[in-house]
Amino acid sequence: MKKLNFGCGADIKKGYINLDKSKIKGVDIVHNLDKYPWPFPSNYFDEVYGRDAIEHLKDLFMAMQEIHRISKHGAVVRLIVPYWHSSGAFYPNHYYFFNVDSMKFFTETDRKYDSYPGFRLEKIKLIPSKIGWIIPPLPVPKSLFPNVLDLRHLMSYLLGEIIVKIDFTLRVVKKKNEKRLSFNYNS
Repeated sequence: MKKLNFGCGADIKKGYINLDKSKIKGVDIVHNLDKYPWPFPSNYFDEVYGRDAIEHLKDLFMAMQEIHRISKHGAVVRLIVPYWHSSGAFYPNHYYFFNVDSMKFFTETDRKYDSYPGFRLEKIKLIPSKIGWIIPPLPVPKSLFPNVLDLRHLMSYLLGEIIVKIDFTLRVVKKKNEKRLSFNYNS
């Protein structure tokens, strides 16, 4: 299996190609992720992992398109990002904020506009703060809170700093004989 750890910084993972813009110990390939294409052939990776990386890229849409290009059909993509309602989301070098709906643009196949359905959403995991662990992730009525995953998530809206990160697990979806997906901005 070929696995990529992009924007790795000092988080070097054994068994992965560790890619970062800085040449530090353990980085296998030095490349600025804001420069396209990334230095890999199409349909190369079985797994792509990025922790605290994609929010630093200037063009999220190009980055997701590039992740799709370098991944094989069925590849697992894990993106761990600061949750929009945490103080860590507001660093001056972050270009994007993420919540539980952020990946719909890239996963929903029934949208008529603003879509790029090159991925299937497998799982969303909310990572709580130290105090957030006190609040249990109990179910909440979907009829009242359709975009809320659980009680801990609801409390994060009210109190802030309950959820600090969001962990998306996606699966790459490619159509047979697909050259390259592009964004659909039709309105």
